[in-house]
Parts: sequence; structure tokens; C-alpha cells
Amino acid sequence: MSNAKHVLTDYAASDSPPPSQVKSAEPLCFLSGDAADRVLSSLPAVTYECAHDFTLTFVSSNMAELIGLKPEGLLGNRLLWQDRLGADDWLRLRDRMDRLRRGESGSLTHRVINDLGLPIRVAHAFRKSSSGPGEVFQGCLFPLSADFCPEGVESGVISQFVHKIGNHLQLMNLLIGTLKREMNTVREVQALEETVDRAADFARAFLHYTQVSRPVTAVDLGEILRAVAHSNAPLFSDQHVSFQSLVEESVKGAFITGDSLLLELALNAVLQNAREATKSGDRVIFRADPCAPGAGGASVRIAIADTGCGMEKEFVHRAMLPFTTSKRDRDGLGLSLAVRIVETHGGRLAIASEKNRGTEVEIILPLAGKTECAER
Repeated sequence: MSNAKHVLTDYAASDSPPPSQVKSAEPLCFLSGDAADRVLSSLPAVTYECAHDFTLTFVSSNMAELIGLKPEGLLGNRLLWQDRLGADDWLRLRDRMDRLRRGESGSLTHRVINDLGLPIRVAHAFRKSSSGPGEVFQGCLFPLSADFCPEGVESGVISQFVHKIGNHLQLMNLLIGTLKREMNTVREVQALEETVDRAADFARAFLHYTQVSRPVTAVDLGEILRAVAHSNAPLFSDQHVSFQSLVEESVKGAFITGDSLLLELALNAVLQNAREATKSGDRVIFRADPCAPGAGGASVRIAIADTGCGMEKEFVHRAMLPFTTSKRDRDGLGLSLAVRIVETHGGRLAIASEKNRGTEVEIILPLAGKTECAER
């Protein structure tokens, strides 16, 4: 049995000190071969070992069952960390693991993207240990249930909200002062009404953003997609943008455990961004396709692609963060709201964009139970 299996069996099954401090072997350490494999695969967590450069050298076979990732293609490379973690999660994890000294342990909650492209939230415990002349990382990934609450709103996001809503209120005060001094007040009244409306819309959007959804009802995703396409089609038509919906034929009888109102809110936010990025003569395609079933079940891929102005490469990732916008009259909550809603439904949102070429937003959502999705 490999050194990894010796250490990881002991590590995953007990609260023992770091390997460098163990003076007597636990009974599980004497297991070898198939017996060790059976013990590791029966645990409710995926155990692993990787080299100091994060090359994966061992992973338990229960990864496919617990996370929906086939382990065979991950051994001998760093794909688990570089391809299967979001950019932010990978940076946080690497920083935390790099700061460990030999014998120290750490932990982090993050997401792992499974073979269906869906994010699986895991509690990750890890330790830096010695192996011969070098050092290795050993750890376990414990998948959290779908009912697990995502992180609350960070204090920095709340501070930005307070700052931005304060700007609206300050403008209101200035307008009110002008109204008191001037007799001809029509323009100021209109400006005040617009400012009040924007402040109310912004506060309402932030309220939606801070909600933590606990999806419990099976809703017809196909109906939601068709309703969103139907309500947005005339809006694109008004600005002479071609809007093509391919939802009717590609998704039929697809159900998702979720909140239909929040899902509509997320899709409308993405489509609003597409409207604002396009001009007369541009095209927008709204489609949904069933993904091939995998270890984690069935899922649907929703894509909204436009031929609008696109985004600079360095702006694409920031576009999903709260209060990020390139428009002076927007508060930058649209895409971040969509991301948060999609993630609370167990899905993932990704953006691909090129300046002056257009943008595609991809959403992958897990389906509930059996589905009768039409063939592509």
C-alpha cells in the first residue's frame, strides 16, 4: 500500500496529530491493498495526497460518487485545482496552503466543478506533511449538502451599498434645496422623481441580492425559460435587435428544485445586460440544451449570446462582482445578482467575452429527478 494510503487512512478516520508527531500507528494503518481502498471509499469524504507543486498523486475512488468527478484523469497533474476550482477559490486555497509550515493544518470552504459543470460546495481540510526528502499536502474534501447556506453578504459589499445609496440620498437633498430656492421647478421635480426611482430600484435589487434562497419546490424550468423569452422579445424588437429563442425545442419537461421568481430575476438580469450591450442590427440568441447525464445527475445548459460591444479581457471576471459596471447610470448589481441566485440553486454562471465581438453568458443548472428533455 502506498505511503499516501497509510497516512490518509489514519488522517481521515481520526483526529490524530500530524504524521510527524505520530509515535504509534493506528490500527487502520496496517490495512493494505483492497482493504485500505474499501475503507477510504466508504468514508463520507474524498481523501487525497498531492506534491508540493499540487500535482495529484493519490485520490480515493469515491470521488465520482461524492463529487461527480472521475479521478482517473486527475492523477499526475494539477487539473483538480487549476481547472475544477473557480479562479477565486483556487487563489484562496493556494495562498492558504502555501502559508502552511510542515505539520500544520488548515481548512477552507469552496466549490469544486464536477464533470457536469456544476459547482459542488465542499469543506476542505488539509495538512502539510513530510514525505522522504520533500513535502506533500494531504487532505479530505467533504461535500456539503444542497441545503447548506452559502456565505452571508461580506461586510465590504454592505459598505459599498451604504456608500452608493448615500450618493442617491445626497443628490435628493441637493435637488430639494434647489426646489426651495427656485420658482421654475419642473426640471428639478423630474430629476428628483428619477433619483427616487433609482434609489428604490437599487435598494430592491440589493434586497434580492442579500436573500439566501432555500429551494425546496420542483418548478418547470422550461416554462420559466419560455416566459422569460416571451417577455424580453418585444424589448429587443423595440431597439431593432434580432432576438432568437431556441428554448421551445431544446428543453421539454425539465424540472428544477428552486424558486421560479428568483430564477426569472436572474435570467432577466442577464438579458438586460445583453440589451444594454447591443445596438440596432445586433443579434441575441437565447437557448437551452440538456447536458449529457453524468455521475452527479442531469443538468441543463442555458446560454445567452450577443454580438454587442463585448468586454475587455481584464473586466470579464470583475463583471460578476457586486457594484461593478462600465455604465455611469447603473449600480452594477445585475450580473452579480444572477450569479448569486444561480449558485443558490446549485448551478454555475460563467462569462466569455471579447471587446467589439460580443458576450456569451453560460448558466448550468442541475435538474430535479427524472426529466424528459428533448433531444438536441
